[in-house]
Amino acid sequence: MNVISMLSWGFYAQEMIAILKARDIVPPKGSAFMAIYFLMRFTWGFVAVWFYTMARARYGPGPKTAVSVGFIYWFGGALLAVISYGMMGLFPIEMLATWAVIMLIATMLSTIIGAWIYREE
Repeated sequence: MNVISMLSWGFYAQEMIAILKARDIVPPKGSAFMAIYFLMRFTWGFVAVWFYTMARARYGPGPKTAVSVGFIYWFGGALLAVISYGMMGLFPIEMLATWAVIMLIATMLSTIIGAWIYREE
């Protein structure tokens, strides 16, 4: 999650900061912000894999289950959050669509990689 988040930052960061500053909103910065951001992204990926561990008992282990869990987790979390940002009208639809796609890719890859790493004893 963190790797994809950092790689994708360049797609929207400057525009996002400009939008926030235009509305007199001071974007967060500093090491405390970054630590919380990385912790949130790690937790997002960890919970996706946790859901995978529960789903594999019912649907079986493997990438098909991981992809299904990743998509459902993204849909119920990230996509709905992005839609709520859109309802506020703070960011343009193109930026929100970019966020949604980035989070879909990040969630799917994190779940698949986590499922690959996960082993039951």
